[in-house]
Amino acid sequence: MLRKVSNYLVILVVMTTMLWASAWAETPAYDPCTGALKDATGTYKAITKVKPPSSKVLKIKPYARGRSGLGGISQLNPMNWWQECCLPMPAKRQFVLGPRVFFARLQGEARRGLITPLTALESSVVDFDDHLGLPKSGNAVWSIMAHYQFQPRWGIRYSFTPISMSGSHLPATSFTFADRTFTAGSPVSSKWERWEHRAGLVFNVSRSVNSVASVFAEWLYIQDKLTVGGGTGITPSVTWDDDKNLAVLGIEFNKCLTNYRGSTLALGCKGSIAFLDDTIGYDAEASLSYLIPVKRGRFGYVKGGYRYAQLKQERDSS
Repeated sequence: MLRKVSNYLVILVVMTTMLWASAWAETPAYDPCTGALKDATGTYKAITKVKPPSSKVLKIKPYARGRSGLGGISQLNPMNWWQECCLPMPAKRQFVLGPRVFFARLQGEARRGLITPLTALESSVVDFDDHLGLPKSGNAVWSIMAHYQFQPRWGIRYSFTPISMSGSHLPATSFTFADRTFTAGSPVSSKWERWEHRAGLVFNVSRSVNSVASVFAEWLYIQDKLTVGGGTGITPSVTWDDDKNLAVLGIEFNKCLTNYRGSTLALGCKGSIAFLDDTIGYDAEASLSYLIPVKRGRFGYVKGGYRYAQLKQERDSS
């Protein structure tokens, strides 16, 4: 597992170095916000001077105390921070496509049926680590995300995340899964597979030069497959298949922190809740992104952060 993690790190370092070298060579020629040529000139008509009609000016004296109070409240609005910074964002008919790698710590439990029909035994809550030996930490999970901005404030997004883990273990306690009982100290082999699909709409509620706040609604489809069997091959294996269709509602916020030689350092925060199909879950993410101009109007980016997600099914599958 450490070898896999080191391989991913080497790939990320190589990609970052290539993007940085390209950005360093091309940065002076491009605008840090749009990626367009700084010296690009268009054909525009000359502006003629127009004298506006005269109007009567009324003098209004604001209430000093109320003005100072509102000024203090406005300083707490994150949209007003780092006003001089510029955040690159996809324009209409532009898209964002990128792979991601999570170095994840995974914990899970499963139960198949309260009472097994053959033995009338109550199924146990099977812990992925204590009973099955599936590793908690050191898991490299990859994902791919695509975003298309079909309107200035509307976009569509899709992501796919596959997870596959296997392990062998000698459980310290006995457990019953479906109609199979696995005794303490006997070898157990297991494999867990999950495919996660997300697709939905993103709406930019507030968008400025240096920040964007959005809400999104997504459809989340999860396929789970857990196979548990005896390590010696004597005990027949048991396979549990389950799929879920969930609705996801969330909010996200991206803010530019600084521009440097055409590149951009940005802060991102995201939170969502998933529900339906007797399942409830939530997801929270905080990250830093470094966006690098590669070609005209295009950017590459490196992103790192922390994500916490939990999903719980309220009913037991039969």
